[in-house]
Amino acid sequence: MTEKLLNDLLPYLLQRASYLVTKQFHDTLKLNDISVSCWRMLAWLSENEPCSITDLTNELMLKQPSVTRLVEAARKDGLVNTRQDEHDRRRVHVTLSVAGKELIRELKSSAWGSDQNIIDSLGKSRASQIKKTLHQIIDHYEA
Repeated sequence: MTEKLLNDLLPYLLQRASYLVTKQFHDTLKLNDISVSCWRMLAWLSENEPCSITDLTNELMLKQPSVTRLVEAARKDGLVNTRQDEHDRRRVHVTLSVAGKELIRELKSSAWGSDQNIIDSLGKSRASQIKKTLHQIIDHYEA
């Protein structure tokens, strides 16, 4: 029996699994008119503010021009605040606005609900092992 290219490539399987397990939550984001990238940025900021555009670029796995546009759109929507660094005017600090914090608060339960659905379907032990393995993969490739 021959291997099927996509069905046996780990990067493809990881991406497909991610797509399938996040689809329901992504639909919730669409209903709230929030892009997945914006959600990730707001969620990251909720635990790591203030944050620079460079930091967001690294965490969101997007190119700097895309992050700059994302931040600017979120600023216009009233979800984030920006301010220039006092010592380096090229550097911008991003923080959540009151509206951004409220949106995160509203969507967190849905995000955790998606996580719980995966745990329920796989079992706590197996889900924990998968998380551990994924963290090992991430640590290996970020080194």
